[in-house]
Amino acid sequence: MKTSGEKNSAMAHKQRLRTSDETFLGASHPLEGQTVMVVGGSSGIGSAVAQRAASHGASVVIVSRQASRFDDGEPSSKRIRYHHMDITQEADRKSLAKRSETIDHLVFAVRSAGSSAPFLQTTQEQAKEAFEVKFWGVYSFIQAIYPCMAAQSSITLTSGITGEKIIPGASSMAAINSATETLCRQLAVELAPIRINAVSPGFVAPKPEPLERRARDFPQRRLASPNDVAPAYIELMMSSYRTGTIVVVDGGARLV
Repeated sequence: MKTSGEKNSAMAHKQRLRTSDETFLGASHPLEGQTVMVVGGSSGIGSAVAQRAASHGASVVIVSRQASRFDDGEPSSKRIRYHHMDITQEADRKSLAKRSETIDHLVFAVRSAGSSAPFLQTTQEQAKEAFEVKFWGVYSFIQAIYPCMAAQSSITLTSGITGEKIIPGASSMAAINSATETLCRQLAVELAPIRINAVSPGFVAPKPEPLERRARDFPQRRLASPNDVAPAYIELMMSSYRTGTIVVVDGGARLV
């Protein structure tokens, strides 16, 4: 049986947790006055991150090859603007860097081109194309945009479950995701005090029917939605002492 002192201590601890949670949830717009750039933010996880950052008070810039689908200055939120560019193109990267304002948080949610295939059926050209977008495009974009980063800013990369869990037919993505996580740790040292972290999502809907069925065996019994993964990126933006870490959001898929 707990003593009255222990009960009071437990109640105080719970109150501190509630206060911390309320601050994090952003009733007071914790990202107010900050600029968040989301590369690959026109759909999927990137879009969910952009919308959530805007709801927390940030001014959001979405960089995407698909941004031309949106009218400049006429996004779904008044806090979100779009910039059309291809991160694999040096001229586009230089142009954006010249025009960009100071960036407080940079998020990469780009997806690689192509689809999964067995290793022996994957050509070197296909593997290189996947690397060009999700790894080298990100690598070169950071180099170009670095002068625009605020001193106490953050960069959040996106890797994926194939960087850890072996999945037949995903050799290229396994290599890309592993390389991304290594780059995360390397840059956390080289670019300090800028904080560099990565989010490693599991399987995010939509996915083919066989994977939908497989997801029923995951601890969470389903595929993730982009909104399931997006909060991890916001937490990393606001976690001022976290760097060089990989945050896994997979519903337990790695465990089975």
